[in-house]
Amino acid sequence: MNFEDEFLEDLKELLRKRTVKEKEHDNAPFGYGILDGLKCALEISNKYGFNTVNLDNFIGYAEYGEGDDYVGVLGHIDVVPQGNNWDQDPFNPIIKDGKIYARGSLDDKGPILCALYALKLIKDSNIKLSKKVRVIFGTNEESGTADIDHYLKKEKPPILCFTPDAYFPIVTSEKGILTFELIKKFQRSLNGYKIEYIRGGKKSNVVPDYCECKLIYDVDRNVVDDFKDTNLKNRYKIITNVEKNVVVIRSSGKSSHGSTPERGNNAISNMLIYLNKTLRYEDEFSIFLNEFSNIIGFDYTGEKLNINFSDEESGKLTLNLGIINGDTSEIRMRFNVRYPVKANYEKIISNIKERIQDKKFIFEMGNHNPPLHFKKDHKLVLALKKAYEESTGDVAELLSTGGGTYAKLMPNTVAFGPIFDEKHNLCHQANENIELSLLKKCIEIYARAIYELAK
Repeated sequence: MNFEDEFLEDLKELLRKRTVKEKEHDNAPFGYGILDGLKCALEISNKYGFNTVNLDNFIGYAEYGEGDDYVGVLGHIDVVPQGNNWDQDPFNPIIKDGKIYARGSLDDKGPILCALYALKLIKDSNIKLSKKVRVIFGTNEESGTADIDHYLKKEKPPILCFTPDAYFPIVTSEKGILTFELIKKFQRSLNGYKIEYIRGGKKSNVVPDYCECKLIYDVDRNVVDDFKDTNLKNRYKIITNVEKNVVVIRSSGKSSHGSTPERGNNAISNMLIYLNKTLRYEDEFSIFLNEFSNIIGFDYTGEKLNINFSDEESGKLTLNLGIINGDTSEIRMRFNVRYPVKANYEKIISNIKERIQDKKFIFEMGNHNPPLHFKKDHKLVLALKKAYEESTGDVAELLSTGGGTYAKLMPNTVAFGPIFDEKHNLCHQANENIELSLLKKCIEIYARAIYELAK
């Protein structure tokens, strides 16, 4: 395997593409950066000797073999925004200490390129397959479903498929995902000040690591004493800048994937809890801050909203406050919920509405993806189990995850790798990376898996 000279150079080229969703253009439904990344993936595929198809710049694939039915490997080349606290440019990949660092190295450019390279090895070895194989490059996984919606309008689904976008061994259960907003409108003027803005977070499925609020007070008001509690600032990671009647408050936190909020530290919660303990003005904003502390606060289990459901198959519900935007007129907060496969979606919604009923919050429903569950004797599960066990010598345990993958959107699909251990999971975090040894192992496992599915 010419791993160093070929695969890694191609991966670096793909990682350099800034594939974060941007404004739609006529020929670029998710922005020019993602389009550039899709073209790059297809060019690499062409270089490897595969036929390629670009479906109207929404999604593309590399194809090998013949026949009407096909097996698939479905990944994505779009990434979440870079966030803060990187030690280097996240779109300038570097190799250090046996790891490659870049946004998308783990989620999901590295793994999908592993699958492509695995198929190349099969092709170059003249191994005969009875089914056609497609490696599919999605472009909207982090922020929507339009890429898969478009694909399924143009193409029939694979008969068997895996997505390298979660954990090894095999993820047979995925929690349901729903997003919603809580909105608080302010009817009366505040007590001698106004909220110029409050904003934090960029995506509901990422624990926010930064939040900022600007308050403008009446000119003759001295507010320095209100913001001098150093212990409180340290506790909630707050920096304040007070100039005459203007106060800018900045809070920091630690980013993490929205499915594992316990691994992060929510900068929005830091901000609102700090303000609740600092502002004692007995106005609508102060009431909002107190209500937030009572029904959300730092709770990522949903207990305060009475939605802390769990089951044996997929574990506990998680709740992430991902985005806040607002001013003196209203504040909007966007949440991301991952709920167990046996939990009742309608019950979750009704419990939230009941909990906020007397708080004068407005509830607005966002997106909903139902949970997914495959039985252990499904032929897809059995084939991947064989490939994993032959490659690693370990027993292929069946897993559940709170992370939503393409498996919920593409029929006949489960998640399969690339993460072996939770300590290696830096998805959506600063300094995202993957070990080179794990990339090599993924190529081996995916080559065996493709063979088992298509032989």
